[in-house]
Amino acid sequence: MQRVLLSLAVATVLAGCGDPLRDVPKLQDVEVNPAAGQADALADPVDAAIADVIGEARPEPVAEDKPRGGLLGFLGRRAEKAKESAPVEAEIDVASEEPVLEVADTGDAPEGVPEAEEPVQVAALVAPVEPETPKKRRGLFRLGGGSSSDSTPKKRKSANAPKPGDPDYQQVAMGTSLPYGQIARVCKVPKSQLGSKVDQWPDKGRGYTLYDSAPGGTGQRSFYLTGFDDGCARVFTAALVLFASPETYEAIHYGTARKAVSTSSTDDAYERVKSRICRVGKGKPCGSKMSKLAKTTVFVTVYERFGGSPRWKNFLLHDGQLEAMDIKS
Repeated sequence: MQRVLLSLAVATVLAGCGDPLRDVPKLQDVEVNPAAGQADALADPVDAAIADVIGEARPEPVAEDKPRGGLLGFLGRRAEKAKESAPVEAEIDVASEEPVLEVADTGDAPEGVPEAEEPVQVAALVAPVEPETPKKRRGLFRLGGGSSSDSTPKKRKSANAPKPGDPDYQQVAMGTSLPYGQIARVCKVPKSQLGSKVDQWPDKGRGYTLYDSAPGGTGQRSFYLTGFDDGCARVFTAALVLFASPETYEAIHYGTARKAVSTSSTDDAYERVKSRICRVGKGKPCGSKMSKLAKTTVFVTVYERFGGSPRWKNFLLHDGQLEAMDIKS
């Protein structure tokens, strides 16, 4: 079998090596008439007649449609050009165009003359985005009052200034020395000019502060008391000044020696204050609400002399006001 295939392959190769055009006559061996191939000087009359007939039978050229004018015509031409030149799957990003609409003049153009093409930009149908209004701050900083540009400062507690007839209604200049037993107001004076701080009530937190104009002395001198709603200090003359708590007052007035203690205007004022806060009757101790009462209420005992004074003066202070004042002996 291998020999047969080898013989066929050799025969095929030998057949391909032969000249297939050996029987075809060559051009140089063919005789050519010298007069053949020359064009006639005059056209054949028969051929001319045939040309005339063919010319009469030719159809007249069809006039092209006039280009449509205006925006619609321009858009149509643009669409045809896009079909011819652009790929079929090309996508136009309309949103990327600038939001400007320029329309060419739609007036009638002379017949036969196409209107001049002007660039037209299709407006993107996208509404302008308005800036968001900044929201008000919430949370911890908002609860704390926020910044000074977006929040209103809280009003101070309404000042209950003394009224005409009140013991501390009078207002005097700084440095005025009052007789013992009188009290007056000194306003718009820095605390640094009031003297040395010698005591305060309560011990912690906001309350009343006592200043001594001549600390360490034993004679009569001016004392100043701050912590009132109207923002003014109270000035009075004394040799010794002490704070007395509501517990101390009740121990003296509601104890076993209560019958020996005479009542005064400060006693009546204390009963009114105690009744509002402690919800107890007259002559009854405050009880469980004493700590609440003591935060805003205190007695100030003002002595005329240092040691062995025959009389003293009492102030009852409550919630930033002078509730009552009297003299005891």
